[in-house]
Amino acid sequence: MCSEWPLIPLRDFVDLLAGFAFKSTGYSDGQDDVRLLRGDNIAPGRVRWDGVKRWSRENAVGLERYALEPGDVVLAMDRPWIPAGLKVAQVQAADTPSYLVQRVARIRPASREDCSFLFALLSTPEFESYIQNVTTGTAVPHISAKQILDFEFRLPPAYVRAKVGEIVAALNERITLLRETNTTLEAIAQALFKSWFVDFDPVHARARGEQPAGLAPEVAALFPDSFEESALGMIPRGWSLSPLSEAYEINPTRKLKKGEMAPYLDMASVATSGHTVAEVADREMGSGTKFINGDTLLARITPCLENGKTAFVDFLAQEQTGWGSTEFVVLRPKAPLPTYHGYLLARHPAFREHAIQSMSGTSGRQRVQNDVLGRYLVTVPSEKVAMAFNDVISPLQQKSTENHRQAQTLANLRDTLLPRLISGQLRLPDAEQQLKDLAV
Repeated sequence: MCSEWPLIPLRDFVDLLAGFAFKSTGYSDGQDDVRLLRGDNIAPGRVRWDGVKRWSRENAVGLERYALEPGDVVLAMDRPWIPAGLKVAQVQAADTPSYLVQRVARIRPASREDCSFLFALLSTPEFESYIQNVTTGTAVPHISAKQILDFEFRLPPAYVRAKVGEIVAALNERITLLRETNTTLEAIAQALFKSWFVDFDPVHARARGEQPAGLAPEVAALFPDSFEESALGMIPRGWSLSPLSEAYEINPTRKLKKGEMAPYLDMASVATSGHTVAEVADREMGSGTKFINGDTLLARITPCLENGKTAFVDFLAQEQTGWGSTEFVVLRPKAPLPTYHGYLLARHPAFREHAIQSMSGTSGRQRVQNDVLGRYLVTVPSEKVAMAFNDVISPLQQKSTENHRQAQTLANLRDTLLPRLISGQLRLPDAEQQLKDLAV
Protein backbone atom coordinates (compact mmCIF):
# COMPACT_ATOMS: atom_id res chain seq x y z
CA MET A 1 0.00 0.00 0.00
CA CYS A 2 1.16 3.53 -0.76
CA SER A 3 0.63 4.58 2.87
CA GLU A 4 3.27 2.04 3.93
CA TRP A 5 5.97 3.53 1.71
CA PRO A 6 8.53 5.69 3.59
CA LEU A 7 8.04 9.46 3.50
CA ILE A 8 11.32 11.13 2.50
CA PRO A 9 12.51 14.57 1.36
CA LEU A 10 13.66 14.83 -2.23
CA ARG A 11 17.19 15.69 -1.02
CA ASP A 12 17.57 12.08 0.21
CA PHE A 13 16.92 10.76 -3.30
CA VAL A 14 18.64 13.16 -5.69
CA ASP A 15 21.56 15.43 -6.40
CA LEU A 16 20.67 18.96 -7.53
CA LEU A 17 22.93 21.26 -9.51
CA ALA A 18 22.09 24.85 -10.47
CA GLY A 19 23.46 26.06 -13.79
CA PHE A 20 26.47 28.20 -14.66
CA ALA A 21 26.26 31.96 -15.27
CA PHE A 22 27.22 32.04 -18.94
CA LYS A 23 27.87 35.64 -20.08
CA SER A 24 25.82 36.72 -23.08
CA THR A 25 28.91 38.38 -24.56
CA GLY A 26 30.34 34.89 -25.05
CA TYR A 27 27.36 33.47 -26.96
CA SER A 28 28.25 31.88 -30.28
CA ASP A 29 26.42 31.61 -33.59
CA GLY A 30 28.32 28.49 -34.61
CA GLN A 31 25.92 25.66 -35.42
CA ASP A 32 28.50 23.12 -34.24
CA ASP A 33 28.89 24.79 -30.85
CA VAL A 34 27.16 23.54 -27.70
CA ARG A 35 23.57 24.54 -26.92
CA LEU A 36 22.81 26.29 -23.64
CA LEU A 37 19.71 25.08 -21.84
CA ARG A 38 17.96 28.08 -20.28
CA GLY A 39 14.60 28.32 -18.55
CA ASP A 40 13.09 29.48 -21.85
CA ASN A 41 14.08 26.13 -23.36
CA ILE A 42 11.93 24.15 -20.93
CA ALA A 43 8.27 23.60 -21.76
CA PRO A 44 5.97 21.47 -19.59
CA GLY A 45 7.11 17.91 -20.26
CA ARG A 46 9.79 18.56 -22.88
CA VAL A 47 12.88 20.47 -23.86
CA ARG A 48 12.50 22.85 -26.80
CA TRP A 49 15.22 24.75 -28.59
CA ASP A 50 13.39 27.92 -29.67
CA GLY A 51 15.82 30.84 -29.81
CA VAL A 52 18.70 28.62 -28.69
CA LYS A 53 21.93 30.21 -27.50
CA ARG A 54 25.25 28.44 -28.00
CA TRP A 55 28.68 28.37 -26.39
CA SER A 56 31.98 27.81 -28.16
CA ARG A 57 33.58 24.45 -27.43
CA GLU A 58 36.92 26.24 -27.17
CA ASN A 59 35.62 28.22 -24.18
CA ALA A 60 34.10 25.20 -22.45
CA VAL A 61 37.18 24.12 -20.49
CA GLY A 62 36.24 23.56 -16.85
CA LEU A 63 32.49 23.44 -17.53
CA GLU A 64 32.22 19.66 -17.69
CA ARG A 65 30.09 19.43 -14.54
CA TYR A 66 27.39 21.53 -16.27
CA ALA A 67 27.13 19.14 -19.23
CA LEU A 68 23.70 17.54 -19.37
CA GLU A 69 23.19 13.82 -19.91
CA PRO A 70 20.25 11.86 -21.33
CA GLY A 71 17.85 11.10 -18.50
CA ASP A 72 18.61 14.22 -16.46
CA VAL A 73 15.56 16.09 -15.19
CA VAL A 74 15.61 19.88 -15.56
CA LEU A 75 13.39 22.41 -13.81
CA ALA A 76 13.14 26.16 -14.43
CA MET A 77 13.83 28.09 -11.22
CA ASP A 78 12.56 31.43 -12.55
CA ARG A 79 8.89 31.43 -13.53
CA PRO A 80 8.77 27.65 -12.90
CA TRP A 81 5.02 27.53 -13.47
CA ILE A 82 3.10 28.85 -16.47
CA PRO A 83 -0.58 28.32 -17.37
CA ALA A 84 0.40 25.30 -19.50
CA GLY A 85 1.95 23.64 -16.45
CA LEU A 86 5.21 23.21 -14.57
CA LYS A 87 8.37 23.82 -16.60
CA VAL A 88 9.98 20.47 -15.92
CA ALA A 89 11.37 18.10 -18.55
CA GLN A 90 13.62 15.11 -19.06
CA VAL A 91 16.69 15.50 -21.25
CA GLN A 92 16.72 13.16 -24.25
CA ALA A 93 19.72 12.02 -26.28
CA ALA A 94 18.73 14.48 -29.03
CA ASP A 95 19.05 17.33 -26.48
CA THR A 96 22.75 16.68 -25.93
CA PRO A 97 25.41 17.96 -25.97
CA SER A 98 24.17 20.94 -23.99
CA TYR A 99 25.15 22.94 -20.91
CA LEU A 100 23.04 23.95 -17.92
CA VAL A 101 22.51 27.71 -17.47
CA GLN A 102 21.97 29.54 -14.17
CA ARG A 103 18.47 29.56 -12.68
CA VAL A 104 17.83 26.09 -14.08
CA ALA A 105 18.10 23.05 -11.83
CA ARG A 106 19.53 19.75 -13.01
CA ILE A 107 18.07 17.05 -10.78
CA ARG A 108 19.69 13.61 -10.91
CA PRO A 109 18.82 10.55 -8.79
CA ALA A 110 21.50 8.56 -7.00
CA SER A 111 20.80 5.65 -9.36
CA ARG A 112 20.55 6.37 -13.10
CA GLU A 113 17.90 3.63 -13.19
CA ASP A 114 15.57 6.02 -11.35
CA CYS A 115 15.81 8.89 -13.89
CA SER A 116 12.48 8.20 -15.55
CA PHE A 117 10.78 7.63 -12.21
CA LEU A 118 12.13 10.98 -11.00
CA PHE A 119 10.71 12.74 -14.06
CA ALA A 120 7.34 11.11 -13.40
CA LEU A 121 7.49 12.16 -9.75
CA LEU A 122 8.23 15.79 -10.60
CA SER A 123 5.40 15.76 -13.15
CA THR A 124 2.77 14.92 -10.53
CA PRO A 125 0.06 17.42 -9.52
CA GLU A 126 1.40 17.17 -5.96
CA PHE A 127 4.84 18.48 -6.92
CA GLU A 128 3.36 21.13 -9.19
CA SER A 129 1.08 22.34 -6.40
CA TYR A 130 4.01 22.34 -3.97
CA ILE A 131 6.11 24.50 -6.30
CA GLN A 132 3.25 26.94 -6.81
CA ASN A 133 2.87 27.30 -3.04
CA VAL A 134 6.56 27.93 -2.30
CA THR A 135 7.26 30.23 -5.26
CA THR A 136 8.11 33.78 -4.19
CA GLY A 137 8.52 37.09 -6.01
CA THR A 138 6.12 39.07 -8.18
CA ALA A 139 8.13 40.56 -11.05
CA VAL A 140 9.98 37.26 -11.55
CA PRO A 141 8.43 34.40 -9.53
CA HIS A 142 11.21 32.04 -8.47
CA ILE A 143 12.14 29.06 -6.35
CA SER A 144 15.36 28.02 -4.61
CA ALA A 145 17.30 24.77 -4.63
CA LYS A 146 16.45 24.30 -0.95
CA GLN A 147 12.72 24.61 -1.65
CA ILE A 148 12.95 22.00 -4.39
CA LEU A 149 14.87 19.59 -2.17
CA ASP A 150 12.46 20.07 0.76
CA PHE A 151 9.61 18.43 -1.20
CA GLU A 152 8.47 15.25 0.54
CA PHE A 153 7.06 12.15 -1.13
CA ARG A 154 6.46 8.50 -0.42
CA LEU A 155 9.19 6.37 -1.99
CA PRO A 156 7.83 3.31 -3.81
CA PRO A 157 9.74 0.03 -3.75
CA ALA A 158 12.46 -0.46 -6.36
CA TYR A 159 10.29 -2.74 -8.52
CA VAL A 160 7.55 -0.08 -8.73
CA ARG A 161 10.09 2.61 -9.60
CA ALA A 162 11.58 0.34 -12.25
CA LYS A 163 8.19 -0.32 -13.84
CA VAL A 164 7.34 3.38 -13.81
CA GLY A 165 10.69 4.00 -15.49
CA GLU A 166 9.92 1.42 -18.16
CA ILE A 167 6.57 3.03 -18.89
CA VAL A 168 8.10 6.51 -19.11
CA ALA A 169 10.90 5.25 -21.37
CA ALA A 170 8.47 3.44 -23.68
CA LEU A 171 6.22 6.48 -24.02
CA ASN A 172 9.13 8.89 -24.51
CA GLU A 173 10.71 6.63 -27.12
CA ARG A 174 7.47 6.50 -29.10
CA ILE A 175 6.95 10.27 -28.80
CA THR A 176 10.53 10.94 -29.93
CA LEU A 177 10.13 8.61 -32.91
CA LEU A 178 6.96 10.40 -34.02
CA ARG A 179 8.66 13.79 -33.74
CA GLU A 180 11.72 12.58 -35.64
CA THR A 181 9.46 11.20 -38.37
CA ASN A 182 7.79 14.59 -38.66
CA THR A 183 11.18 16.25 -39.03
CA THR A 184 11.88 13.93 -41.96
CA LEU A 185 8.46 14.59 -43.52
CA GLU A 186 9.06 18.34 -43.22
CA ALA A 187 12.45 18.02 -44.92
CA ILE A 188 10.91 16.04 -47.79
CA ALA A 189 8.14 18.60 -48.27
CA GLN A 190 10.60 21.51 -48.26
CA ALA A 191 12.89 19.72 -50.72
CA LEU A 192 9.98 19.11 -53.11
CA PHE A 193 8.85 22.74 -52.87
CA LYS A 194 12.36 23.99 -53.66
CA SER A 195 12.84 21.49 -56.49
CA TRP A 196 9.55 22.30 -58.24
CA PHE A 197 9.11 26.03 -57.63
CA VAL A 198 12.56 27.48 -56.90
CA ASP A 199 15.18 25.40 -58.72
CA PHE A 200 12.74 24.15 -61.42
CA ASP A 201 14.52 20.77 -61.51
CA PRO A 202 11.82 18.96 -63.55
CA VAL A 203 11.89 21.69 -66.22
CA HIS A 204 15.69 21.62 -66.43
CA ALA A 205 15.58 17.83 -66.83
CA ARG A 206 12.99 18.02 -69.62
CA ALA A 207 14.97 20.78 -71.35
CA ARG A 208 17.92 18.36 -71.45
CA GLY A 209 15.67 15.64 -72.83
CA GLU A 210 15.84 13.65 -69.60
CA GLN A 211 13.17 12.07 -67.41
CA PRO A 212 12.85 14.18 -64.20
CA ALA A 213 14.16 12.16 -61.26
CA GLY A 214 11.55 10.77 -58.92
CA LEU A 215 8.53 11.77 -61.03
CA ALA A 216 6.08 9.45 -62.73
CA PRO A 217 6.04 10.00 -66.52
CA GLU A 218 2.50 11.39 -66.44
CA VAL A 219 3.50 13.95 -63.79
CA ALA A 220 6.74 14.87 -65.56
CA ALA A 221 4.77 15.54 -68.75
CA LEU A 222 2.89 18.35 -66.97
CA PHE A 223 6.05 20.46 -66.77
CA PRO A 224 7.23 22.63 -69.67
CA ASP A 225 10.52 21.77 -71.37
CA SER A 226 11.83 25.31 -71.80
CA PHE A 227 12.20 28.67 -70.04
CA GLU A 228 11.33 32.30 -70.65
CA GLU A 229 12.57 35.64 -69.32
CA SER A 230 10.99 37.24 -66.23
CA ALA A 231 11.78 39.92 -63.65
CA LEU A 232 13.53 37.21 -61.61
CA GLY A 233 15.40 35.76 -64.56
CA MET A 234 14.45 32.57 -66.35
CA ILE A 235 11.23 30.83 -65.25
CA PRO A 236 9.39 27.86 -66.80
CA ARG A 237 7.63 28.76 -70.03
CA GLY A 238 3.91 29.36 -69.50
CA TRP A 239 4.25 30.00 -65.77
CA SER A 240 3.69 33.47 -64.33
CA LEU A 241 5.43 35.70 -61.83
CA SER A 242 3.10 37.44 -59.37
CA PRO A 243 3.57 39.63 -56.30
CA LEU A 244 2.44 37.91 -53.13
CA SER A 245 -0.43 40.39 -52.80
CA GLU A 246 -1.90 39.00 -56.05
CA ALA A 247 -1.03 35.31 -55.65
CA TYR A 248 -2.15 35.20 -51.99
CA GLU A 249 -4.70 36.67 -49.64
CA ILE A 250 -2.86 38.52 -46.88
CA ASN A 251 -4.86 38.83 -43.64
CA PRO A 252 -8.15 37.86 -45.34
CA THR A 253 -11.43 38.78 -43.66
CA ARG A 254 -12.80 36.09 -41.34
CA LYS A 255 -16.08 36.24 -39.42
CA LEU A 256 -15.98 35.93 -35.64
CA LYS A 257 -18.02 38.06 -33.26
CA LYS A 258 -16.44 39.73 -30.26
CA GLY A 259 -17.19 37.75 -27.11
CA GLU A 260 -17.87 34.53 -29.05
CA MET A 261 -16.12 31.41 -27.73
CA ALA A 262 -13.63 30.11 -30.29
CA PRO A 263 -10.31 28.21 -30.44
CA TYR A 264 -7.45 30.52 -29.45
CA LEU A 265 -3.80 30.08 -30.47
CA ASP A 266 -1.12 31.91 -28.53
CA MET A 267 2.27 32.74 -30.03
CA ALA A 268 3.93 30.56 -27.38
CA SER A 269 2.18 27.49 -28.83
CA VAL A 270 3.60 28.02 -32.32
CA ALA A 271 6.74 26.02 -33.08
CA THR A 272 9.94 27.21 -34.71
CA SER A 273 9.97 24.10 -36.89
CA GLY A 274 7.14 21.95 -38.21
CA HIS A 275 3.63 23.11 -39.02
CA THR A 276 1.80 21.78 -35.95
CA VAL A 277 0.95 23.74 -32.78
CA ALA A 278 1.33 22.80 -29.13
CA GLU A 279 -1.95 23.92 -27.58
CA VAL A 280 -5.25 25.47 -28.62
CA ALA A 281 -7.89 26.44 -26.04
CA ASP A 282 -11.33 28.03 -26.31
CA ARG A 283 -11.51 31.71 -25.30
CA GLU A 284 -13.92 34.56 -25.77
CA MET A 285 -13.00 36.44 -28.93
CA GLY A 286 -11.27 39.71 -28.14
CA SER A 287 -8.71 41.53 -30.22
CA GLY A 288 -6.69 39.23 -32.44
CA THR A 289 -6.03 37.62 -35.80
CA LYS A 290 -8.75 35.35 -37.23
CA PHE A 291 -8.09 32.26 -39.33
CA ILE A 292 -9.60 29.06 -40.77
CA ASN A 293 -8.22 25.68 -41.80
CA GLY A 294 -5.79 26.00 -44.69
CA ASP A 295 -4.40 29.35 -43.56
CA THR A 296 -0.72 29.80 -42.74
CA LEU A 297 0.26 31.88 -39.70
CA LEU A 298 3.54 33.77 -39.85
CA ALA A 299 4.92 35.56 -36.78
CA ARG A 300 5.34 39.22 -37.69
CA ILE A 301 7.26 40.53 -34.67
CA THR A 302 10.85 40.21 -33.55
CA PRO A 303 12.28 37.84 -32.33
CA CYS A 304 9.46 35.38 -33.16
CA LEU A 305 9.88 35.84 -36.92
CA GLU A 306 13.64 35.38 -36.80
CA ASN A 307 13.19 32.30 -34.59
CA GLY A 308 10.95 30.74 -37.25
CA LYS A 309 7.54 30.67 -35.58
CA THR A 310 5.15 29.54 -38.33
CA ALA A 311 2.07 27.29 -38.35
CA PHE A 312 -0.37 25.70 -40.78
CA VAL A 313 -3.96 25.74 -39.56
CA ASP A 314 -5.41 22.24 -39.72
CA PHE A 315 -6.62 21.89 -36.13
CA LEU A 316 -10.10 23.45 -36.41
CA ALA A 317 -13.43 21.76 -37.00
CA GLN A 318 -15.02 22.11 -40.42
CA GLU A 319 -16.44 25.63 -40.98
CA GLN A 320 -14.89 26.76 -37.66
CA THR A 321 -13.00 30.04 -37.26
CA GLY A 322 -10.20 30.41 -34.75
CA TRP A 323 -8.31 33.43 -33.48
CA GLY A 324 -4.97 34.21 -31.94
CA SER A 325 -2.21 36.68 -31.29
CA THR A 326 -2.35 40.04 -33.02
CA GLU A 327 1.24 39.36 -34.05
CA PHE A 328 0.33 36.82 -36.75
CA VAL A 329 0.22 37.53 -40.48
CA VAL A 330 -2.35 35.25 -42.13
CA LEU A 331 -1.40 33.93 -45.59
CA ARG A 332 -3.77 32.10 -47.93
CA PRO A 333 -2.74 31.07 -51.48
CA LYS A 334 -5.21 31.78 -54.27
CA ALA A 335 -6.01 29.24 -56.98
CA PRO A 336 -4.34 27.40 -58.54
CA LEU A 337 -1.84 27.20 -55.67
CA PRO A 338 -2.70 24.60 -52.98
CA THR A 339 -3.10 25.82 -49.40
CA TYR A 340 0.04 24.05 -48.13
CA HIS A 341 2.06 26.08 -50.62
CA GLY A 342 1.56 28.97 -48.17
CA TYR A 343 3.22 27.11 -45.32
CA LEU A 344 6.13 25.89 -47.43
CA LEU A 345 6.71 29.36 -48.84
CA ALA A 346 6.64 30.83 -45.33
CA ARG A 347 9.39 28.38 -44.34
CA HIS A 348 11.52 29.06 -47.43
CA PRO A 349 14.78 30.90 -46.52
CA ALA A 350 14.51 33.51 -49.30
CA PHE A 351 10.97 34.46 -48.26
CA ARG A 352 11.91 34.64 -44.60
CA GLU A 353 14.89 36.85 -45.39
CA HIS A 354 12.63 39.17 -47.39
CA ALA A 355 10.18 39.32 -44.47
CA ILE A 356 12.91 39.97 -41.89
CA GLN A 357 14.42 42.76 -43.97
CA SER A 358 11.00 44.42 -44.29
CA MET A 359 10.69 44.82 -40.52
CA SER A 360 10.51 48.30 -39.04
CA GLY A 361 9.74 49.91 -35.70
CA THR A 362 11.51 50.54 -32.42
CA SER A 363 14.27 48.23 -31.29
CA GLY A 364 12.87 45.02 -29.82
CA ARG A 365 9.38 45.66 -31.22
CA GLN A 366 10.00 45.53 -34.95
CA ARG A 367 7.29 44.11 -37.19
CA VAL A 368 6.87 42.90 -40.76
CA GLN A 369 5.26 45.48 -43.03
CA ASN A 370 2.45 43.90 -45.06
CA ASP A 371 2.92 46.15 -48.08
CA VAL A 372 6.58 45.17 -48.40
CA LEU A 373 5.68 41.52 -47.80
CA GLY A 374 3.10 41.78 -50.57
CA ARG A 375 5.77 42.78 -53.09
CA TYR A 376 7.57 39.44 -52.77
CA LEU A 377 7.48 37.72 -56.18
CA VAL A 378 6.00 34.21 -56.38
CA THR A 379 6.33 31.83 -59.32
CA VAL A 380 2.85 30.49 -60.14
CA PRO A 381 2.76 27.22 -62.11
CA SER A 382 0.06 25.87 -64.38
CA GLU A 383 -3.09 24.58 -62.73
CA LYS A 384 -2.18 20.97 -63.57
CA VAL A 385 1.27 21.26 -61.98
CA ALA A 386 -0.26 22.93 -58.90
CA MET A 387 -2.78 20.09 -58.58
CA ALA A 388 -0.05 17.49 -59.00
CA PHE A 389 1.98 19.18 -56.25
CA ASN A 390 -1.04 19.10 -53.97
CA ASP A 391 -1.47 15.37 -54.67
CA VAL A 392 2.16 14.76 -53.67
CA ILE A 393 2.34 17.08 -50.68
CA SER A 394 -1.04 16.52 -48.99
CA PRO A 395 -0.23 12.98 -47.73
CA LEU A 396 2.96 14.32 -46.12
CA GLN A 397 1.06 17.12 -44.39
CA GLN A 398 -1.71 14.78 -43.23
CA LYS A 399 0.76 12.19 -41.92
CA SER A 400 2.63 14.89 -40.02
CA THR A 401 -0.61 16.08 -38.41
CA GLU A 402 -1.57 12.51 -37.52
CA ASN A 403 1.85 11.88 -35.94
CA HIS A 404 1.62 15.10 -33.94
CA ARG A 405 -1.80 14.20 -32.57
CA GLN A 406 -0.61 10.73 -31.62
CA ALA A 407 2.43 12.21 -29.87
CA GLN A 408 0.13 14.57 -27.95
CA THR A 409 -2.09 11.65 -26.94
CA LEU A 410 0.91 9.71 -25.65
CA ALA A 411 2.26 12.74 -23.79
CA ASN A 412 -1.13 13.32 -22.16
CA LEU A 413 -1.29 9.64 -21.20
CA ARG A 414 2.18 9.85 -19.69
CA ASP A 415 1.33 12.99 -17.71
CA THR A 416 -1.94 11.59 -16.32
CA LEU A 417 -1.10 7.90 -15.93
CA LEU A 418 2.18 8.16 -14.08
CA PRO A 419 1.10 10.41 -11.17
CA ARG A 420 -1.70 7.95 -10.41
CA LEU A 421 0.76 5.08 -10.63
CA ILE A 422 3.26 6.74 -8.31
CA SER A 423 0.57 7.61 -5.75
CA GLY A 424 -0.74 4.05 -5.74
CA GLN A 425 -4.13 5.07 -7.20
CA LEU A 426 -3.46 2.92 -10.27
CA ARG A 427 -2.25 -0.68 -10.25
CA LEU A 428 0.68 -1.68 -12.45
CA PRO A 429 -1.34 -4.28 -14.44
CA ASP A 430 -3.98 -1.64 -15.26
CA ALA A 431 -1.32 0.80 -16.46
CA GLU A 432 0.29 -1.87 -18.63
CA GLN A 433 -3.09 -2.71 -20.15
CA GLN A 434 -3.65 0.93 -21.13
CA LEU A 435 -0.29 0.92 -22.90
CA LYS A 436 -1.20 -2.28 -24.74
CA ASP A 437 -4.48 -0.74 -25.85
CA LEU A 438 -2.49 2.07 -27.48
CA ALA A 439 0.04 -0.38 -28.93
CA VAL A 440 2.93 1.27 -27.10
